[in-house]
Amino acid sequence: MARILIVEDEQHAREALGEVFEGAHDVDLAGDVDEALARFEAKPPDLVLTDIVMPGDRDGLDLLRAVKAARPETPVIIMTAYGSVEKAVGAMRDGAHDFLEKPLDLRRLRQLVASALRAAEERPHSEPYRKDLEGAGVPQGFVGDAPAVHEVFRVVAKAAPTNATVLILGESGTGKELVAEAIHRASTRSRGPFVKVNCAALPEGLLESELFGHAKGSFTGAVADRAGRFEAANRGTLFLDEVGEIPLHTQVKLLRVLQNREIERVGETKTRPVDVRLVAATNADLEAMVRKGSYRDDFYFRLKVVTLRMPALRERRGDIPALAAHFLELYAERHGRDVDAIDADAIELLKGYDWPGNVRELENVIEAAVVLAEGQTITVEVIPDEVGGTHRVDDLPEGDVIRIPAGTSLPDAERRIILDTMERTGGNKTAAARILGIGLRTLYRKLDQYEASEATDAAPEADAT
Repeated sequence: MARILIVEDEQHAREALGEVFEGAHDVDLAGDVDEALARFEAKPPDLVLTDIVMPGDRDGLDLLRAVKAARPETPVIIMTAYGSVEKAVGAMRDGAHDFLEKPLDLRRLRQLVASALRAAEERPHSEPYRKDLEGAGVPQGFVGDAPAVHEVFRVVAKAAPTNATVLILGESGTGKELVAEAIHRASTRSRGPFVKVNCAALPEGLLESELFGHAKGSFTGAVADRAGRFEAANRGTLFLDEVGEIPLHTQVKLLRVLQNREIERVGETKTRPVDVRLVAATNADLEAMVRKGSYRDDFYFRLKVVTLRMPALRERRGDIPALAAHFLELYAERHGRDVDAIDADAIELLKGYDWPGNVRELENVIEAAVVLAEGQTITVEVIPDEVGGTHRVDDLPEGDVIRIPAGTSLPDAERRIILDTMERTGGNKTAAARILGIGLRTLYRKLDQYEASEATDAAPEADAT
């Protein structure tokens, strides 16, 4: 039998909880943190169930930290009164398996203890994944060395082995799904399914059926009983992408699932237990939506137990060369193209763009460039116009003046401005394009025209000699 340490300062409640598990488990009881730690050290339990509020200088959160410092693999379940829910969420960040609000639902408590003990038993199976993640520090398929990216890796490594709900925030194309998959692979549920749902892609009327399943005849077109994504993800991870698109009435039902770990199929009244870890992602500002009343605060609070923010690509421009090289290798092999390099001007062009579509947009641009490249090297000529047309102007030289005599034609004036700007930037085409406010491809085209014109002008002189 598993050994459970129950820590509760009220004697009646402590003894009642002991009776709940008596016979099924080896139960040990403690009335405060000091007594709990003494019993923990004397005979380490398989699970700790503790209240937050305790007499004395230390509370349940102090006990949680002590347990995790001594034996990180021991699951800890927190019991909390309604007013201490925020503390319980903090406990999840510190490694608690889960928390329950008082008054306790004893059926839910039994389910949670069984789930925690099973997760602890299965933890060795996930060890290779966790060691790979913690050792390399990098979710599979994720490239980058910026400080913001390392912070993502750190949070993933700490959150993955727990059962805490994770909310991934970030713009579209920043790699939220990659990180969700990394969390699943490094968790104790890695042998279970990883099920994805794009909440924005489903009409409001079908979302609940997709999530919870439906009974035959529950609506037009429901010709048979059907299990939903929660049941498909049982003992695994459910990834809800674009969670900001979930309507209010569905948020209520999801909140109930998160609290009770059970679902009702559409058209049924009986409940079905599910053991699912939830990872959610969105590019929406959920806090602003809560303030406007378009998003439930209690559901938002349940989602953001662990919050992970994905940096936009423009916030980590130093990673662009490595990302571009990664996608170059990937798509050269996929399309059978002998392309193995990106020239310096093209790299500068990529680094100067703001990438509203983030990593996904960069990936698409490199794939197109691999397909269109004339030789083995990607050059600016195969970079799309929209990339070459967006530049920062933060490097304008101060005090430089280009004098153009009155009566100069517009083409000649343009030529002189471009060539003088090139001279002032030391031949740096990317900097010149930024100063001139034109695309790098446009600058290349103009310079080619000037070079061809000079060659034409010099031809008669060569013939005359």
